[in-house]
Amino acid sequence: MTSWIKPEQWMIDVVAEALGIDRSRVEYLASHKTIRFRVFRGILYAMLKRDLGEYYEGTVVIFGRGWSRVVPGYPHIQRVVLPSVALPRHFIDKIVVEEKLNGYNVRVVLVDNNIYAITRGGFICPYTTNRITRMLGEKLKSMFRELDPEDYFVAGEVIGLENPYTRYYYPEAPRFGYFVFDLFYRGTPMPPSKRDEVTESYGVPHVPVLGIIDKNDIEGFKEIVKRLNNDGREGVVLRDPEYRVPPLKYTTTYTNIEDIRIGMRFFMEEGRSFLFSRVIREIFRAYEEDLGPNKIEQLATEIGLAILEPAIDTVRSVARGVSVYEEFELEFSNEDELNEFIEYMSEMGIDIVVLRKTKRNGMILAKLGKMKETAIQVKKILESGLAPID
Repeated sequence: MTSWIKPEQWMIDVVAEALGIDRSRVEYLASHKTIRFRVFRGILYAMLKRDLGEYYEGTVVIFGRGWSRVVPGYPHIQRVVLPSVALPRHFIDKIVVEEKLNGYNVRVVLVDNNIYAITRGGFICPYTTNRITRMLGEKLKSMFRELDPEDYFVAGEVIGLENPYTRYYYPEAPRFGYFVFDLFYRGTPMPPSKRDEVTESYGVPHVPVLGIIDKNDIEGFKEIVKRLNNDGREGVVLRDPEYRVPPLKYTTTYTNIEDIRIGMRFFMEEGRSFLFSRVIREIFRAYEEDLGPNKIEQLATEIGLAILEPAIDTVRSVARGVSVYEEFELEFSNEDELNEFIEYMSEMGIDIVVLRKTKRNGMILAKLGKMKETAIQVKKILESGLAPID
């Protein structure tokens, strides 16, 4: 059971002490829902809805009997658009090039011998918690117990087709997978080599390391990105071997265009945010690679089709009276898990409908539909002939 709750005075006191913030400030932020309080299966926690001082959005304070624990939010990673300029300027000497997997960011903690999966925004997600627990629970518990669960947590990427947020097919995790990209000790990420040494010793997967290059080896960097692009992979995260400077990220052209294609199916929602940022990335890639007229025309065609085809398909579907959902399949161990997830999404303002349920290896495989505002807006346009945006 997950729900929002109104904070009591002692909860305000706990958060103020845990984050080192004046109590009146916490009370003010809670009244404006910048700090929000939730209960998840008997666990009380507070979450930050935006950056606050040294704490990033998504920071969580978990309450216990006589104790509290802060799980810092995951920092934003700056994006590279001109590698030949950014890499030599940003890095000190060497760069660890890791694969950037296309999924969603999840921090995993151990509290009272239970695994909890915290999303980038600071929610303990019941579905992600259940799947990671079933898949890696004992390995993660062993790792945390030996390291010290109060001082350590991991951040990683959930990938695969069976999740409610970001779905891409990966041969190594076609349904659901979790790959660690950071191991934190007292809120500080450990060097990649240490992360890999620890996770491998417990059988916990980590993101692939594609190579270690010199900061001036731009051609070597481009070769790695080219291979990923040809394989339809997302991109890379670039880290200093000792974490002396923050990491950077870079996305392939394949993913930029595919993201536009996916986002434009629901163009009144995802399409707006998906489109501009990804076009900017391609503008600077075309500049850096000095693309000629033919290559620019080819790129323009690819981007144009990615924008128009899915959007037009959506309009035609709505015009035919076909319900337009974002559809996905999730695995649940029982009906209670399914109902808990639907309730959780509802509390976040997302309407979920169950389209179909089947059995698979003793589990419930539910095909779900996420209601989208685009379908409502398109129907209004078709009926009125008027545009909602000037």
